[in-house]
Amino acid sequence: MTRPAIDDRDARFRLGIIGHGMWPSTYLIPGARQLDGVDVVAVCGRDSARAAEFADAHGIERSYDSIDRMLTVEDLDGVIIANPPPHHESAVRAVSGFRAAVLCEKPLALEADSARRIRDLLVDRPALTGFTLRWQPLFQQLREAVVTQAVGAVRHVRIRYLQSSAATPARGWDWHFDAADEPLGVISDLGPHAIDLVRWMVGDVTEVSAFARTTIGERPDPGSGRDRQVTNHDDADVQLAAQSGATASLTISRVAPDAGVPGGITIEVLGDAGWIRVDSNEPDVVIGTASGIERRPVPVRSFQDGAGAQIGDFVRVARGEHVDGLPSIDDGYQAQLVMDAVARSLDARECIHLG
Repeated sequence: MTRPAIDDRDARFRLGIIGHGMWPSTYLIPGARQLDGVDVVAVCGRDSARAAEFADAHGIERSYDSIDRMLTVEDLDGVIIANPPPHHESAVRAVSGFRAAVLCEKPLALEADSARRIRDLLVDRPALTGFTLRWQPLFQQLREAVVTQAVGAVRHVRIRYLQSSAATPARGWDWHFDAADEPLGVISDLGPHAIDLVRWMVGDVTEVSAFARTTIGERPDPGSGRDRQVTNHDDADVQLAAQSGATASLTISRVAPDAGVPGGITIEVLGDAGWIRVDSNEPDVVIGTASGIERRPVPVRSFQDGAGAQIGDFVRVARGEHVDGLPSIDDGYQAQLVMDAVARSLDARECIHLG
């Protein structure tokens, strides 16, 4: 999916970021700086000292601890909301009083009612959900093979989304292990990406059945020096059925054994005329049909490599361009509906039917 470059021939795009954690530092800011016509002019966080320190570390001219203040002073063209999910709705509510386009990171919220309010607040402006995987060439090529029916009608999608980031207790306790911030743990963290990929390929989800576990129940708390209880899940299996008739199975983990490679995503698509397989740590989309094995070359790329394309598409949408295949705010809301059904399935230990 090739896009024309954004450069100085356009009016420069003034971008602000809400949040000063790892994701803005390693992904969003480097992505914006791949684009000559985009200026990251401000960052906002609840802790003014940390926001100022972050701005200084990344060469951002101004920092704020008030979203209203940042938007009033800066007259931004676009805002990326990248603070923790419990605070997304309040951030969107603040931004909705100004003209800026919005890119809100996933998940939009921690439950569907909040996600719906976010969608409704943004209905009249350019807005995207930050489903990063849609900007990966490997998954773009996979989707193209699916929608062009390279293996016929899809019957089943199998996704394994495995990380080893918390495979041992050496990973200390932080907010990712707290149900108040990530109610379903790894499902809240990685699940929206996997659910969005399923919806992107086979359409809306109608049934959900889930099983989850906590493999490592306590982790050392760096703040207190004592072990602290993990209150959410680190490993899960989720079964989905789609309106199209296809089914999907998701295995999601952040306690997978360390295999010497970064976290990986393997996707297999079974159609009525063949199969497709991709692995984020291997090149090529591999397609098997009665005619033989076909390899469609796609270079291995880090997830961070899609950042420039993602920010660039956000700028284009903010300027009124239509770009096919981008994740809308409604896509974020629909994913949260599935996430809520996952939570209900875990509680009731039964299959949940979405209306």
